[in-house]
Amino acid sequence: MSSFADARRTAEYLRSYGMDAASLDIVGAGLRQATRRPRIPVVRMTAAGALQGALLGILAAVFVTLVAQTTLTSFAVVLWGFVYGLIVGTLWGLFRALVRNRPDTITTEIHPTRYELRCPADELSVAQTLLADAADVDDGRVERGVVADARPTEEHRDAA
Repeated sequence: MSSFADARRTAEYLRSYGMDAASLDIVGAGLRQATRRPRIPVVRMTAAGALQGALLGILAAVFVTLVAQTTLTSFAVVLWGFVYGLIVGTLWGLFRALVRNRPDTITTEIHPTRYELRCPADELSVAQTLLADAADVDDGRVERGVVADARPTEEHRDAA
């Protein structure tokens, strides 16, 4: 199948007709490696850090206002909490963005190009018969030529 969702629907179809769920495996095949550089704009991460810091500063200021006795008014405490939180959050977001967007940071991922539904060799003929006779799976989810030409190989026997 070309997508994991198609392979899962086919496996569910086979399970609904009594095939053992533990014997069916969905395996990614035709693996390819993809590398990418995770880029999040520094401005966006800095702004997000500033917003989070400001909210934490306001929360801390409200807590201080409720618990501690100060010579300042409640509004002044909340305002200072907002300002200090904004400054600390901005610096934290800036440093986080600079560390995350380093030029040597590369993410490597492995993606399958297709998915195979595997079962033991003694259940292969049952699966082929169910899929060949399936009228409600005829929407392109199953590549019938691949299923019809499948041969019980060592790989199928060991897949369970």
